[in-house]
Amino acid sequence: MILKEPYSSKSLKLYNAQSNIAEINRYITIDYAYIKTKEKLKIKPFTDGSVTVNPVILYGLGDTEKSIIPLNHPLFSPSNNWGALDLRNFVKVAHDGTTYEVRNESEYRLTVTRFILTSLWYVGNQTSLYSLELAHFAFSSWLSDNLASKFGLDLGDKLKLRVLANIYYSRMFSEYADSDELDRLLIRSKNDGIIPTLFKEVYEQVSSPDSLSSIDDFCNKCYAVTGNVRLKDLDYLVLVNIIQVNWMGANGKELITLSLEHPPTWISLVYAAITQRTFKRNYVTTVVERLSKRGNGDAFVKALEGKINNCIEG
Repeated sequence: MILKEPYSSKSLKLYNAQSNIAEINRYITIDYAYIKTKEKLKIKPFTDGSVTVNPVILYGLGDTEKSIIPLNHPLFSPSNNWGALDLRNFVKVAHDGTTYEVRNESEYRLTVTRFILTSLWYVGNQTSLYSLELAHFAFSSWLSDNLASKFGLDLGDKLKLRVLANIYYSRMFSEYADSDELDRLLIRSKNDGIIPTLFKEVYEQVSSPDSLSSIDDFCNKCYAVTGNVRLKDLDYLVLVNIIQVNWMGANGKELITLSLEHPPTWISLVYAAITQRTFKRNYVTTVVERLSKRGNGDAFVKALEGKINNCIEG
């Protein structure tokens, strides 16, 4: 099941976007045409041919921005065809109030990356992001490692959870599972070292498309595929409590929790883990570095940066 944008997630669904949408529309009308001339990074509109999203970026340079509540995540307005990126926490406005400088390079880059990937996802580029194989393997290892450590699981149960997480990650990229899903997953899983017979065993228990379409389903199926009573009471809140310190940085708990449902956020964290020394002590980085050997990390970075650079002017 595709979660189109962050504020529709389980963790952020109570956010009331309407007042901010109205204030951002006001910002666009009054200030943004001038502020765009001051931008140092120019992001192209995002489109899939039928849907176009125009980037709107907040820097703190305009008076109308003062009434906009800080945005920790990209916000989209389908009726106005824009997506908003809030950089106010990561740039410093010059004394004359007309220009800005980046004051936190690592968080700035992560925030811009998240916005670009989330916008690509929003307009329907799921297939392009699914091609980033390392992020898929990192996600399944990240969840299974956490659960195995927390509940003292043996290797057999850990591998079953790794397969389950592998399938769940794939399901987040489509509305419905098709008849070729298992074959595609088996082909990809060969590069992750998972035995086909084990993969098929787990898949049989979630082969119905609606049996693994949400993070709640994933939690419920952890007990079903292992039969381990230690996992019987696992639910979303328990899982969030386990993983909430896996990313240390600005809005770290929100980002890692959102990653459970939103692949663009997860892919952005994987990219930051590889490319930014600031995040080297995060648990996610430990998982990603283990899987980045033999050129896998370099190939991931090259492929992702190609997608990012295609969205930037100049």
